[in-house]
Amino acid sequence: MNTQSNRLPSLDLARILAMLMMIAGHTFFSLVNPQLININDFPWSWWNFLRGVTAPIFLTVSGIVQVFANKRDESGKLSGKTIEKRLKTGLNLMFIGYLLMFPAHNLYNINYVPKSIYHTFLSVNILQLFGVTLLFVLLEFILTRNNKSLFKISLISALFIIILNPIVHRIDWFLVLPYGIASYLDPSKGSFFTIFPFSAYVFLGVSIGTILQKVEATKRLDFIMQKSLILAPILLSIGLIFSYFDSNVFHNTGDLYIAGIGIFILRLCCVAIMFYITGLLTKIFNQYEQYFIFFGKKSLYVYVTHMIILYGSAISPGLNTFFGGHLSIPLAFLNILIVLASTLAFTYLINIYKKNSKPVDFLYRFSIAFYLVYVLII
Repeated sequence: MNTQSNRLPSLDLARILAMLMMIAGHTFFSLVNPQLININDFPWSWWNFLRGVTAPIFLTVSGIVQVFANKRDESGKLSGKTIEKRLKTGLNLMFIGYLLMFPAHNLYNINYVPKSIYHTFLSVNILQLFGVTLLFVLLEFILTRNNKSLFKISLISALFIIILNPIVHRIDWFLVLPYGIASYLDPSKGSFFTIFPFSAYVFLGVSIGTILQKVEATKRLDFIMQKSLILAPILLSIGLIFSYFDSNVFHNTGDLYIAGIGIFILRLCCVAIMFYITGLLTKIFNQYEQYFIFFGKKSLYVYVTHMIILYGSAISPGLNTFFGGHLSIPLAFLNILIVLASTLAFTYLINIYKKNSKPVDFLYRFSIAFYLVYVLII
C-alpha cells in the first residue's frame, strides 16, 4: 500500500468494481431480448440480486472517503475552500444527473414535453442521490468539530433511515410534496435510488471512515480485511432473521429490495465480502495499485461515459438506440465487453491527455461547454 497517501487502493478497487458491475448489468438487461431471460430463475435471479449490491458498495466506500477528503483545521472546522468545493461537487453531481435525462431538445421546448417524459426527467438516479447525500454529509461535518461527534451523528442518521425505511415507503409522497422532491423519497414513479434506504450506506461509510482514520495507515488494509471477515457471517445471520420477520411477521407487502430491513443488512454483508475480496486482490496485485486509485477516483467519469455510450446523448445515439431489447444472450454479453473496454479506455486516455496537454485540456473543457449550450439553448 502507498503509505504516503491516505487513500486505500482496496477501497478504490471496490468502488470501481462496483461501478463495472453496474455497467455490466445496465448493458446486458438493456440490450438482451427480455423474452430470453426470466429474472425469477437462476442464474438471472442471482444476477438481479447482485445488481442491487453495486450501489451499496459504491456509496459505502464514498462515505468512507469523505472522512479522509475533508480536512479540519485546528479548531475542528472545515475551511471555507473545502466547504465550497464539497458544495460544488454535490450540486454538480445533481446537475449532471438531471442533464443526462434532459427531456427536451432545448430549454425553449421544455413546456411542450409530455408529462410522462417530464416525470422521467425528475426521477432520481445514483448521481442525484449521491449529490444530495453529500450535501447532508457536508452539513454533518459543519455541525461537528471532531470525528467522535461525526461518528455519532452519522450512525444516528443511518439508523434513522434504516428503521423508518419500511414506513416511509408506505406513504404516497407525491400527494404531499412537489414532484421533484417526492422523487427523492418515493420510488413508485421511476426513481431508482431514493434517500430511504440508499443514503444510509453513505452515512454508515462516514461512520466507518472515522474508525478507520484512527488506525495506523500501514495497518488499515489488514484492519478492513479482518473486520470484514468477522462481520460478514454476523450480518448474513441477522439479515436472514430480519428478512424472515419482515415477510412473515410484519407482512411487509412492499418490494423487499426497496423496503426490507433484512435486505438492507444482507446487502451490507455483501459490502463486507467485497471489502475482503478487494483487500485480498490488492495484496496479490499490489503492482497495479496506481490503476486501482486512478479508476477509483474517476469512477463517476466512468459512470457518465458508459451512460453516453449505452444510452446516447442529446447529440449522439447510443447502443440502446439500435439494439435495445433485441439481442441474443451471447451478443448481449459481447456488448458488455465492448462497453466496459471503451468506457475504461476513454476515461483513461482523456484524463491522461488532458492532464499532460493544455490543448487537449482546453478542447475537453470546450466540448463540455459546447454540449451544455447545445442541450440547453440550440
